[in-house]
Amino acid sequence: MHASNRRQFAGMLFRSFRSSLSVAQCFSPRVLCLAGDYMTLRRLPAVACFPLAFVLAGISPAEEPIIPPTVASISPAGMERGSTATFSIEGRNLSNASEVLFDSFGLSGKLKRIVDVPEKIAAPRAGEDLEAQVPLGAKQMAELEVTVSKDAVPGVHRFRIKTPLGTTNTIAFAVGTLPEAKKAENTTPGSPRQLIALPATLVGTITTPGVKDSYDFEGKAGQDIVFQVQASTLGSRLTSMLVLSDKSGKTLAVAGKDDERSDALLTYSITRDDKYTISISDRDSSGGNDYFYRLNGGPLPYIASIFPLGVRAGGPAEVSVMGVNLGATRQVRLEPESTAGAWTTIPLKISGLLPLNERRLAVGNEVEILEQEPNDSIAEAQAISVPVTINGHIDGGAKATGNPDEDYFRFHAYKGEQLSIDVAAARLGSALDSAIEVLDARGNDIPRATVRCLNQTTTTLADRDSRTTGIRLVSTSELHEGDYLMVGDELNRIDFIPDQPDADTILKGADGVRLAYFGTSPDVHAINTPVYKAQILPAGADFPSNGLPVFRLTWRNDDGGPGYGSDSKLDFVAPGDGDYLLHIKDVRGIEGPDFAYRLTISKAASDYQLKAEPGNPNIPRGGSTLLTVSAIAMRNYNGPIRIEVNGLPAGVSASPAIIPQGQDSTVVVLSASPDASTETHPAPFKVIGHANVDGHDLVREANERGGVEPTLQLASITPSPDVVVTTESRQVSIEPGKDVKVTLHIERHNGFKGRVPCSVDNLPPGVRVVNVGLNGVLVTEAQTSRTFTLHAKDWAAAIKQPIYVVAMVESNSPTRHPSAPLMLEVAAKNQTASGSHGKLDEAAQTVIANESQNR
Repeated sequence: MHASNRRQFAGMLFRSFRSSLSVAQCFSPRVLCLAGDYMTLRRLPAVACFPLAFVLAGISPAEEPIIPPTVASISPAGMERGSTATFSIEGRNLSNASEVLFDSFGLSGKLKRIVDVPEKIAAPRAGEDLEAQVPLGAKQMAELEVTVSKDAVPGVHRFRIKTPLGTTNTIAFAVGTLPEAKKAENTTPGSPRQLIALPATLVGTITTPGVKDSYDFEGKAGQDIVFQVQASTLGSRLTSMLVLSDKSGKTLAVAGKDDERSDALLTYSITRDDKYTISISDRDSSGGNDYFYRLNGGPLPYIASIFPLGVRAGGPAEVSVMGVNLGATRQVRLEPESTAGAWTTIPLKISGLLPLNERRLAVGNEVEILEQEPNDSIAEAQAISVPVTINGHIDGGAKATGNPDEDYFRFHAYKGEQLSIDVAAARLGSALDSAIEVLDARGNDIPRATVRCLNQTTTTLADRDSRTTGIRLVSTSELHEGDYLMVGDELNRIDFIPDQPDADTILKGADGVRLAYFGTSPDVHAINTPVYKAQILPAGADFPSNGLPVFRLTWRNDDGGPGYGSDSKLDFVAPGDGDYLLHIKDVRGIEGPDFAYRLTISKAASDYQLKAEPGNPNIPRGGSTLLTVSAIAMRNYNGPIRIEVNGLPAGVSASPAIIPQGQDSTVVVLSASPDASTETHPAPFKVIGHANVDGHDLVREANERGGVEPTLQLASITPSPDVVVTTESRQVSIEPGKDVKVTLHIERHNGFKGRVPCSVDNLPPGVRVVNVGLNGVLVTEAQTSRTFTLHAKDWAAAIKQPIYVVAMVESNSPTRHPSAPLMLEVAAKNQTASGSHGKLDEAAQTVIANESQNR
């Protein structure tokens, strides 16, 4: 489903929930009330309310809807390698589990005991509990026995559980190298603190808000002690703070108090033999059963920093290492592969040592040089030749000037030359939060584009963070999908406008992050922030004033967007022949020895990244399910991407699929033959993209990051589907500005008698489902068919592509069942509207076209 259509469907369901929910409809011991507002529902699978008649009909378990298994938690959250441990698993529909599937070699497990857990779910309170009610799988507890070999890779691992109903979601747990010491239970106020022998992994939970757990240990003079928290990476809600004190209670060191990271790290050099205390707490004074932790502590090896942050492919190379308890190691020699991809990393390995933390190095293809100080001013800019990778630090400027360090580099470019400029720092463990800009030879800003504001509204309801794509606006009457919006200093684009007032306008995003355009960066927006409909014009464009602001964008970037985090990137187009300055600094104006960076400037190359979800498609025998494949980043390429799926189980096939030019997602239908076996082992599959770039096939694998292939991406065959959806016709045509009706039919199986919400996936931009009312495209319990209306906006482009009607069987783990492809053809319009950007001249169109290649 195109992103806008998924959101449209979620919004329709939400309106349905609020209007139709009642105690009589939703009371049942097997129905769950999902907490959360509309924003929460958009992040959850779309759900709706089951009628009382279905829940109380006395249907036997074998006739109930197929609800795939889920795992909610594992306790404890880790174990020592080279041992066997038993864990408690909480989940649903885990019966008859056949396999435990891990993400790495050296780990194996089996479920020893599964028991049902009685649960009583109260009826929703009238006027208060307005959330959706859905059927639940049987709540269960299980004992999971896990064996980890001595040579297993330490760190955070994940697993899925296979049952006849499919595979579960993934659950994280830790594999450590240290003896484990559990927090003492039933301690009373005033009792002696727990004495532990280091090194060890301390295991506990901050169950009570505001409480801290304290452990005593014997320290020796000359020891460098390290304490490292593992919590957030395991799904804990703890945002940890560590305090080290001596036996008198004097605080010696604190970590995590003002840290941006959730998991604290503390290092300290002990000066005398004595007893010391390490305390762990939640920095926000919160607590609960899900505030658990694993605290690794002792005189352990830890890598604090490395330099450079990467090496050139084809090596050899040497990297300097700093940290504690690393022995005599100061340099590490590497032999990287002969070539590297667009973003390739390798782990840093120190012979004879196993540090607590893993550091990865980038591997690039360009010539590598070192930053040369002084280069803190325009006059001192370091001369470089393109292409090049510069390894440098934001550190040392304060000693000479009293100001934070910032670095300048001078390079030559020709008019129209396109250069990609990337920073790799935070992604490689550096403390730097970079900002970069390209200036002219004298240090002046270079105009990039002009943003002319056409009308104004404001944000309302609540503040919004820098990630979310939803934004509530006072008015959307002058706005259309595809419009640019200027929100503060951030330039966004509208992806979807709801058809009712109390819902968010959705801005374009990728990989769970809001997209910002033309080098602007996502930022926090307070309520009542002015929002302007924006027209993008060339730099220096001349037009009459309309009384609204005009923004002049330059070649600058803070956060690079999906895949970059707080690292920066620019796709610079030189406005003329000459010298230019590349300027890098920390956006916060701070510096330090661990503020290293890797700055690459090279000829612009085409590239893209793909994301495919879900990672565990459960495919019904004789039926189908969907994979959504999204282009989360495209660089210097805006053409189509052909998608293929490899490695599927025997009896399972994948439909052909293409992400069309100008779109950012598509769907792949996975279908299992009627005789496919549910006993088939889950198959690791790959989703591969193919793009034709200058006559060459540019291949990318979905969900691959840093050269590391995705793990536990598994396809399973499940029993036959509860519903089958078909359409009366196999093709449909529509003209811009017109409507067309489509009729769908539902067949229910396996004793399923419930209502069936439906959506339409893979709609092209400008085509949407309309006039569906509060309940959306809903086939009620008494119906087997439904007719709905598709509308094409005036600006919808001519295209022919498959769309799918998708039926949902609702539960805490809902299943989705697509129809056969319905070929949609949007006819060409004689005079295609210019969209909502107004009439743009050729130069403005070129500005926007260039930007669309680097979303």
